[in-house]
Amino acid sequence: MASAAGGRTTERRRGSGPWFGGKTRGAGNPRGEVFRDAKGRVVRFGESDELDAIAALQTDGFYEPVMGARSALTAVDGPLRAYFESDVASTLKKKYAYAKLGRFAPLVMEDENSGRLIGVIEVSVQRDSEVMRAMGTIEGLMVTDEYAYLSCMCVESTRRRSGIATTLIRAGESIAKEWGFNLTMLHVYENNRGAMEAYERNGFATLDRPWRTPVDVIKNQQKILMAKRI
Repeated sequence: MASAAGGRTTERRRGSGPWFGGKTRGAGNPRGEVFRDAKGRVVRFGESDELDAIAALQTDGFYEPVMGARSALTAVDGPLRAYFESDVASTLKKKYAYAKLGRFAPLVMEDENSGRLIGVIEVSVQRDSEVMRAMGTIEGLMVTDEYAYLSCMCVESTRRRSGIATTLIRAGESIAKEWGFNLTMLHVYENNRGAMEAYERNGFATLDRPWRTPVDVIKNQQKILMAKRI
């Protein structure tokens, strides 16, 4: 039973205990998949032996060349990009330790023919005082000390605008519900219009405009906090 609108459930649903990953796809996960959309595309848990591939896909989506344009790569972008990818992979491996506790889930979609990863989204249980203060402005919401957070979503460049982002978001929401949340949160940069529009189409609304960091000021960018009841 839910404790209140927007609050955590007081007990986990039966059969939704912690997931234990392994080298076999879906090991420890009796469903074998997280979500299947109307086109039959499946989103499943990413496995420990796929973290490098996930990091490579996220690097393709998030690495920003020194000159700010992918068509203007410089000699330093090679090593910088390699360092970026190594850091993403290292961080993923640290976060993955929380998968077996039901606090982190890297969700992936793969091409049905080649088996390569074409989409990823991360779901985690987070604590951040700034986010929780913003949650306090939602009418009727019981503010708890944790919340479900979607992050690091990206889709292979050749497969964008085909509904994959929506499917990944739906999969993330299904995990958040299973973990006992009925509100999901995420951050996105305002100038990332593609991502902003995808989240808005899927029911997310701007909740807050956090203080800009020095890096944000230099890059003239604004991070947006978005929320959605699920």
